[in-house]
Amino acid sequence: MAVTLSARARQIGNSPTLKINAAARALKAAGKPVVHLGGGEPTYPAPQAAVDAIIQKANSRKIKYIPSSGTLELKQAVLAYTQQHYGHAFDPKNVLISAGAKQALFNFLLAAVEPGDEVVFAAPFWVSYPEMVKLVGGIPVIVKPTQGLRITAEEIKKAVGPKTKALIINSPCNPAGHILSEDFIRQIVEFAEEKQIFLVMDDIYHQLVFDGNKTPNPCVYAKDFNNLVIINGVSKLYGLTGLRIGWAVSQNEELIRSMGKMQAQSTSCNSDLSEAAAAAALTGPQDCVKDLCAVLQDNRDTLLAELAKIPHIRVEKPQATFYSFVDFSYYNADSNTLAAYLLDKALVAVVPGAAFGAEGYLRISFCADKTAIVEGVRRIAEALKNLPQ
Repeated sequence: MAVTLSARARQIGNSPTLKINAAARALKAAGKPVVHLGGGEPTYPAPQAAVDAIIQKANSRKIKYIPSSGTLELKQAVLAYTQQHYGHAFDPKNVLISAGAKQALFNFLLAAVEPGDEVVFAAPFWVSYPEMVKLVGGIPVIVKPTQGLRITAEEIKKAVGPKTKALIINSPCNPAGHILSEDFIRQIVEFAEEKQIFLVMDDIYHQLVFDGNKTPNPCVYAKDFNNLVIINGVSKLYGLTGLRIGWAVSQNEELIRSMGKMQAQSTSCNSDLSEAAAAAALTGPQDCVKDLCAVLQDNRDTLLAELAKIPHIRVEKPQATFYSFVDFSYYNADSNTLAAYLLDKALVAVVPGAAFGAEGYLRISFCADKTAIVEGVRRIAEALKNLPQ
């Protein structure tokens, strides 16, 4: 009998964003002047408090295993952060620290979703949602807005059926950069409680907002909190993508305990260095967050001004995150083909909208420096002029 891989391995696709990153890195390694506008990684330097904590921990020469669910120090920092930004007090037993927000979400799916259960989320969606749901045997139910890129509460409600186990809400949204309204969040929180289904708030961008906007707080509308799961991390807010530290917070102790068991049997525990640095970032000076938001807002405005020079495209002004989601369908409705063309001819890396469930769009990041943004859009515009008809 031939050696074969599992059906699961054959079913799951590669991450489109990581694929773009790898292609861009390969071209750079070959000496090509690539402009990378596809990444989800702020170039902003790490907070000094996090750097100091790593040095102090390293100098102690005590870099060991830590509790699988996270150190008490970091859990307390997460609890203080959650109390400050969500206005609700949780206990250490309500927190699981994971190797990034991505693992926290995957741990949730492993602990909560049975084979055949449905998990509902809106398009455009973060590229990993469908594959992660399929990995645990669940069925992704993708809800596409009837107008534009913003889903309505009614559209989400109509997608919920007897097999629905969870809703995932990502606001601010990757890739579109919009913030779902206060009324939307209120309706969804109340609806999920009424239907007794999990509501997962993927809040990784919740403070990266512009123009005085605020992200609605789901805890304001929750009553029993048993079905609410808040996922966050330090990667985006502090530019600490390399730490790989995120977390899940829920009043549901059984859920958090079960998620912890999944984690203990896979990664054992997180990095001792990373958890020390993450705690320092959360408890240290927060001026870095305001500074990062100011830099990103300025970058966004630069990007929008440059994009306005390209005819026949459409883009909604991002309210948050560091992404714009641009409709290039006039030039080519096949976003994979167009993204490949721009990387080949213009040496500009962007992410095809098909990966996010919205064909015809490209995700363009504005977390690069302004010089790269201006040059990248200039190259895109030039390449579009020379696009074969």
